[in-house]
Amino acid sequence: MKKSDPTDLNQTIFEDTRSFIKDSSMNPYLVIFIGQDSGKRHKLSPGSVTIGRSPEADIIIEDNWASRIHCVIHWQDDVFELEDLDSTNGTYVNTHKIKRIQVLPGVPLQVGHSLLKIEFKDEAELQLEQNLHRSASIDGLTGIFNRQYFMKRAAEEVAYASRHHRLIGVIMIDIDHFKIINDTHGHQMGDFVLNRFASIINAEKRPEDVFARYGGEEFIILPRGELSKEGMHFQCERLRQTIEAAEFAFGEARVRITISLGFHLSMVVNGGQGLLIDAWISKADDALYRAKDLGRNRTENSD
Repeated sequence: MKKSDPTDLNQTIFEDTRSFIKDSSMNPYLVIFIGQDSGKRHKLSPGSVTIGRSPEADIIIEDNWASRIHCVIHWQDDVFELEDLDSTNGTYVNTHKIKRIQVLPGVPLQVGHSLLKIEFKDEAELQLEQNLHRSASIDGLTGIFNRQYFMKRAAEEVAYASRHHRLIGVIMIDIDHFKIINDTHGHQMGDFVLNRFASIINAEKRPEDVFARYGGEEFIILPRGELSKEGMHFQCERLRQTIEAAEFAFGEARVRITISLGFHLSMVVNGGQGLLIDAWISKADDALYRAKDLGRNRTENSD
């Protein structure tokens, strides 16, 4: 039996892809399937699209191992080409470092620590996948991230902080006397307070920080970037004062609430073998309950 020529096979695949693009109503998307932005899809258009962590890139990826403008995808004559733009850590296709190469849909592309691929999707399939991704990462009541998504992002931040010897912090927030709201005004009012509270904090927090519902009336923030105890305490107090000044109105009911906050900040040491994210959360939680023991409506740190 005559062996297949890999060159002929690749050419056949490229010809099938060209036909598929011409005849199909599906659109090509660049999908991030491993990395901080996993699940995100970016629709591609004919021409050149740059990828990197800079706001100036056409497709921005949250990956500190990616260069500011890392690489570019050229889509012309129904062919996709990936070109590295002298990135610091290189661009890889199927684990091979490249300068410029044609790529097929479905083939893994590595940019920094993120893995991507080109996929074709129609609108119905794309909407279904977006809904599934949303249900897996978003809290249904408040519309912010859920605990599962937060733990995934936090683990990635710990790994990065370990490699670069950086500080990592966690802020725990609890609504004071929340049970009284439910008992006095009913669970609909309680749900409204949780939803509006989350909206206020989401608007007031720094855009780069990760905010999630940890459970019940307890919420959690993962601050990102340059951190200090003074800065985190100031951030907590600003959030606390904003909530204290807000009125929560639902129907005839009017309530005001306060919150208690606890935070922990320290360095990841020993290649990540020091405190893991569960221990960070535990220390922030201890600080939170100390704030409650000391009278509530205050901020405490883990020291």
